[in-house]
Amino acid sequence: MVFFTSEEIEQWINEDAPMLDLTSHLLRLNTQPGVLQVTTRHPTRLALTEEAGRIFEILGCRIRQFLPSGQDVPEKTVILTVEGPAEALHRGWKVAMNLLEYMCGVATCTAEMVNKVEECSNIPLLVTRKHQPGLKKMLLKAVLAGGAIPHRLGLSETILIFANHLNLLGGRKALPELIENMKAAACEQKITVECDDLEQAVQTAEAGADAVQFDKVPPDQLTPWCADLKARFPGLIVLSAGGVGPKNVQDYARTGVDGIVLSSVFHARPADLGVTITPA
Repeated sequence: MVFFTSEEIEQWINEDAPMLDLTSHLLRLNTQPGVLQVTTRHPTRLALTEEAGRIFEILGCRIRQFLPSGQDVPEKTVILTVEGPAEALHRGWKVAMNLLEYMCGVATCTAEMVNKVEECSNIPLLVTRKHQPGLKKMLLKAVLAGGAIPHRLGLSETILIFANHLNLLGGRKALPELIENMKAAACEQKITVECDDLEQAVQTAEAGADAVQFDKVPPDQLTPWCADLKARFPGLIVLSAGGVGPKNVQDYARTGVDGIVLSSVFHARPADLGVTITPA
């Protein structure tokens, strides 16, 4: 599971209250004991409940109860209960709430799309690195909680050749030599090339690539292309990327691709959660 350091979580707290919680200070809440509960308002796939709890622990509170990331819960479920000084509960309240609402929203949307794919196919939902800067680890844990798989965690561990690479290297006619050299240098890696049409995909497969990735090709066009490529190159991996959302993910799952690549889950609607703080 994705691990967050205490330093990272402290940065979230300090971003919201770098000096003190002025309202709680002026109200003289201080160390008055209280209990905070987070409750769902609709069916939700949970994500980052562990980190939400750690926010309060760092502030000197105690976790009384929580439900783990990856669990599906119905509405009106208490997912986190903490107790501690009232000032600490208020200081951590919005930090934890924002974290949970955004990441549970991503996890819930991801889980819904994974379920839709599983209804009609046995292929993975692959999530790209096209996330908001600074949120990689949070979003990674959220999509994992939703049941998806990372497509590329970053540029450092996978090979994906784009047209913008080829523009600087002689175009697609240079692919055979380029792929041969890359396979010799990175013998344990698979090489994927982005393609716009069937002709480019055939050229890529003949050059020795392990996978082709079609970008924003409609499902009705992609279906015959997949059948053609699978018949001619049985070992070729075919991926579809771009333009995939909850409304059309099943259409793409039925095309014959080996995986669906998307980033739309990063823009999911936040989960609707409620928070109450009461005297201990």
